[in-house]
Amino acid sequence: MSRKVGIVGASGWIGRHLSQSLRNRGDEVVAFSRRVRTDEHLTWRQWDTRSVPDLSGLDALINLAGEAIDQRWTQERKKKFRRSRVDLSRHLAEAVDRDGVPVWLNASAVGFYGDRGDELLTESSAPGSGYLSELTQEWEEVAVAESARVVHLRTGVVLGKDGRAWQKMAPIFRLGLGGKFGDGQQFMPWIHLEDEIGGILHALDQELSGPLNLVGEESVRNVEFTRTLADVLRRPAVLPAPAFALKLALGEFAKEGLLASMRVQPAALSLSAYQFRFPTLRSALADLV
Repeated sequence: MSRKVGIVGASGWIGRHLSQSLRNRGDEVVAFSRRVRTDEHLTWRQWDTRSVPDLSGLDALINLAGEAIDQRWTQERKKKFRRSRVDLSRHLAEAVDRDGVPVWLNASAVGFYGDRGDELLTESSAPGSGYLSELTQEWEEVAVAESARVVHLRTGVVLGKDGRAWQKMAPIFRLGLGGKFGDGQQFMPWIHLEDEIGGILHALDQELSGPLNLVGEESVRNVEFTRTLADVLRRPAVLPAPAFALKLALGEFAKEGLLASMRVQPAALSLSAYQFRFPTLRSALADLV
């Protein structure tokens, strides 16, 4: 049975791929944009993100919006992070209840857990500390609705040929200039784009609710990640990026993003019998190469 699915962030990288996957299986996609847009494959509704949107007629809503976090966290950017996550989700929560949308999948992040060393982290783990964890906690706290089954999509680093992470890493490693971040012992949660999309569709279809870790099955440390990446590219990985240099260049993002350790497990996906297309890091990176 086809559905009418609304997507906030449909013009973004993951949103474009998700829209295509939904259309391929026969669902209708309603996309939201600040400006008037036309697309023969999508129905567009104009929304300025600062008000409550029109969600009437939707069978489900998927929100993927959020200002990119992988940059230096200035005070002005922190305001954008909050507006595009907390404030936007609060508007969506009001609209979901008002218009009776039965299913709402809302973006979140593994940053919820904070820097936790070697601790195994599942959806039942307590939140961490620090700016990113506190922002993500508030993001999830406002994404509640009485009328809807709500899922919080706690996403790791998404690997795809046309994604931000790959486009930043691949050129450096292809030149043989890549290496571990800091001491490389921090766990680095990752997921292939196809499993990101597959996990979202699985959550939509399988009546999942609450937090959902969208990460690959194989937990790897940063040193393992960079070695594997270099190996599939047939390049050395001998030029580490010292922690002090990363902090100097990227400030808080380096400390809470690149150098933080989050050994996140996709427990809810595994328990619900989701079949990963790319269960290992090597298989995921090989697909991109």
